[in-house]
Amino acid sequence: MMEQVFFKPKKKHGRIAVVSMSSLFAILVAILLMSISLVGAVITSWIIFCIVLGILWRAQFVSPQKIQNEILAIADVKLMWHEDESGRGWQKDRETIYEGKMDINEYLERKGHNRIIAVMGASRSGKSQLVYKLIQSLSEEKKIIFMFKATDDYTRLGYPTLYIHKAVPNVFVSPEAVARAFLTAFPISTSMQGITASTVRGQVKQIAEKSKNWQDFKKILEDMLKSETENITKGALKFIQNNLPIIYRENVLNYELPDTCVVDFEGSENTEVDMQFFKFYAEFLLNQLSKEVWNKRQNTLFVIDEAHLLTKSGVSIIPEMSALIGAKGSMILASQRIADLRGQALDNCKTQFSFKQSGKENLDEVSAISDLFHQVVAQMLSTYEFTDIGQDRPDQGVVILTLRNPKPALYPMQEITINNNGKSEGSNATSEKVNEKPKIDYEKDIMEFLSQAGNIQDLGKRFAERYGGEGENYRLTLYRKTLPMLLKLEKIDVKEVNNVKFVNDKPDLKETKIYFRKDENPSGLHTYLVNGTADVIYHKGIKDFTIMPSGTGTADIESDKYTFEIETGLKNNISDIKNRIEQYKKQGKETIIVVPNQSTKKKYIEKYPHVKALTLPELWREKL
Repeated sequence: MMEQVFFKPKKKHGRIAVVSMSSLFAILVAILLMSISLVGAVITSWIIFCIVLGILWRAQFVSPQKIQNEILAIADVKLMWHEDESGRGWQKDRETIYEGKMDINEYLERKGHNRIIAVMGASRSGKSQLVYKLIQSLSEEKKIIFMFKATDDYTRLGYPTLYIHKAVPNVFVSPEAVARAFLTAFPISTSMQGITASTVRGQVKQIAEKSKNWQDFKKILEDMLKSETENITKGALKFIQNNLPIIYRENVLNYELPDTCVVDFEGSENTEVDMQFFKFYAEFLLNQLSKEVWNKRQNTLFVIDEAHLLTKSGVSIIPEMSALIGAKGSMILASQRIADLRGQALDNCKTQFSFKQSGKENLDEVSAISDLFHQVVAQMLSTYEFTDIGQDRPDQGVVILTLRNPKPALYPMQEITINNNGKSEGSNATSEKVNEKPKIDYEKDIMEFLSQAGNIQDLGKRFAERYGGEGENYRLTLYRKTLPMLLKLEKIDVKEVNNVKFVNDKPDLKETKIYFRKDENPSGLHTYLVNGTADVIYHKGIKDFTIMPSGTGTADIESDKYTFEIETGLKNNISDIKNRIEQYKKQGKETIIVVPNQSTKKKYIEKYPHVKALTLPELWREKL
């Protein structure tokens, strides 16, 4: 499959074939002219030989100096059987091949329409040059590039640039995004005794929900610190207060990113404080963009350079965003080390271009894929050479690639400026219009808002956050018109949920209808119940739990004594958790199945009579 996207076929004896063909032409001419003049025949045939040789050689072989900024296949690595003086056995051989140019769009198309690409390589390996090439070659019309280093040339690729330290966004339009961004910028280390990520995240979200700006946030935080007596919560609040000055800004702007731009997160000095500031706002913007990938941001290429700055926190939206994009656009994740992108973020990348890697952690990741990949990445790549460790069937051979004479098209830098009204200047960017009542597309907005499942009150609140007013003003239209229409069109689904909400740490138990987008995996309902379960067990005093990534073959939530399987009732086969229940039982852990309602609970009680199946209110009342 790899060979099919290169323009020139590989011919092991190409030079011999060219010379032979030229000789054949010369001999034919000599035979025809020999009867007239032997000397003339020899001279003429020699001239013909030189001319034909020149033409065929030029057609068959392109001078490396004349190939500019092209991805080429330059070698094959295969497992070959050897019998020689040194002995008999299998060896990994690198064989040079005639260079063929890659069409990157066709290459991605042949890999199943997955256009999520990882590019991994150390400094000066050629990683940045390859990313430039991909950006200017991929077919998406819209491109949003996140840049963290001033030494990079993203600002000169022909796309307008927004300097984030000149246009700090107002983050309080999305409290959940503020909470996630805070933990991405300030991850909780194991040395911080008594402080858990869930505590900090919950407190940040709670304060952000009550705040309109950073001044409000700071004041509410100070008031909470004065009145709080519980040590763990107080420690979390103190942690938030200590880091707040890094991200606190009084002058913020309301705006949307244009369709195409470079978002430059570099400051005047590349200090640790600057980097935490930029990580926070980068994660916030990615959270907002992730809600738009299925509508406004379709056919967009998202590029995140130095992606490890965000993914290493373990809470970044990047893995979820890369899964959401699917066939709706493209994404490039660039990082120095394979190990920094491992997990769901890397798994979602069907194409994984790796330059030479070193270090046990990185090489172990490669070795787990293929022993042949391990040999190539560790020992067989020179500077500017790379391979796709995401290619199919590495057992049949690995192709080594290079970017020959990298020379991206560079243009003068064009800066975007955002004025106080949220309008952008210096590009064709679209922003909020002043003094103009926005026209609401309810169907479009609901599909966007249901990137996080919720009930009608949640949806009303999200409309109010975007368009102003109170949530109740939108609920009638949602209840009578838009939601029934989307349900009839089977674009969304709804499920009765016995729910628990905590208001000022007091439980509010009630039934509600949760709306979520159809045909998502994991479903929005599943994510909603995972978060609800985490909230319940946290308030029950279980703070040592971990929410596990989806699709890893583990329970959804694990703690020292319990594991929690979140079952929505949407799937037909409910036997898939049987082996996990037995596995955790051998480890001394009790499994609890969390279900949305009583009808779903009935199925699981019949299937697993010796395992507790509980709704969220029942979980709250259960003694653990």
